[in-house]
Amino acid sequence: MRTRAAALIGGFSAALPPYEQVPAALVETQFVEGAKANVEAFFECLENGFPVPADKLAVITNLALQRVRDGVPLETVLGTYRAGAGFLWAELERTSDDDELAALRAAGPLLMEYVATVTSHVAVACIDHVSDPLWEQRDRRRAMIDALIDGRTPHEWMDDGTVAVADAFLVVVFAVGGSANPALAAMVRSRLDRIPGAFARLDRTGWTALVPLSGSVENTAATVANCLQKTESTGPTDGLWIGVAPADTHADIPTAVRDATNVASICRHLDRHGVVTRPEDVLVHFALLSGVGVRRYLADVIDHLRAQPTLDETLTAFFDSDYNQIAAARRLGIHRNTVTYRLTGVATLTGLDPMRPREAMVLLAAQLVASLQD
Repeated sequence: MRTRAAALIGGFSAALPPYEQVPAALVETQFVEGAKANVEAFFECLENGFPVPADKLAVITNLALQRVRDGVPLETVLGTYRAGAGFLWAELERTSDDDELAALRAAGPLLMEYVATVTSHVAVACIDHVSDPLWEQRDRRRAMIDALIDGRTPHEWMDDGTVAVADAFLVVVFAVGGSANPALAAMVRSRLDRIPGAFARLDRTGWTALVPLSGSVENTAATVANCLQKTESTGPTDGLWIGVAPADTHADIPTAVRDATNVASICRHLDRHGVVTRPEDVLVHFALLSGVGVRRYLADVIDHLRAQPTLDETLTAFFDSDYNQIAAARRLGIHRNTVTYRLTGVATLTGLDPMRPREAMVLLAAQLVASLQD
């Protein structure tokens, strides 16, 4: 039974609801580490009785404290232990024979005691840290960035002058994918935290940072880019997409957050990873993604192209080859006449001729919008 329980660890993160406050890609490894420590500790208690092994309890507690420091409510962290125990129990019960089922049910009271013991220990550890000045400062900064992202000046937190708040910020949105290197992400966050006057808030898709505007937008963006300088230990920047937008006042921050979020989304679709990107850098994509009305009018063209993937592929090759049919034919490994035939098919299908510049621009816009929607 212990072996089967250990084998279930890999399914924990998929079965349990993700934390809303932290990106799953950055805590997946730690989640598995915590699940493994809990399973091993429980079965040691089952075999040897209480107390919970100190080494396992230390791992479990430290991981829980880290999540709370990241902004995950203590109630949510404690609820994960109960949900994990429920998942483990249900899966073992489903796959047990009669003898194992009897043993499992006999262990039920001990599992309840184990969960109660661990959650109590974690709760006490968190309470002990509440009086820590660094903990209090972290909570204050989190409340301040929440207010700023909502477009409010956090006057109630500024009266004592403990934390300075700039008048203007560069909003930086980091979108994190499953291929992101947790070590690199942790390094970037650490470097951002060391920028004077910067704030950062995690969420399930990545994190948002507010970096005081120092001189031009370009200069501040360069400061952010320096945080991404990789080292041998962190490796490539795959799975990390960065969009930025300026906010000249606190009231401008919500709009800048939306703009930077859209840019990060565009970077994900373009596989433009590890590059600090402004709206100007992807202006056509940004205009199309931001213009809801434009997308509505392009819907029919998108549907037509999606219904004919061969024509869509040929059109993409044509655009990627700078409107050169011979180069498109080489790219696709087909005869030039076939390219011409297919482009004629695009014109017949959509009513837009890719050989006419203005109509080609509409077709290109439709393809860009379709790629951003996928």
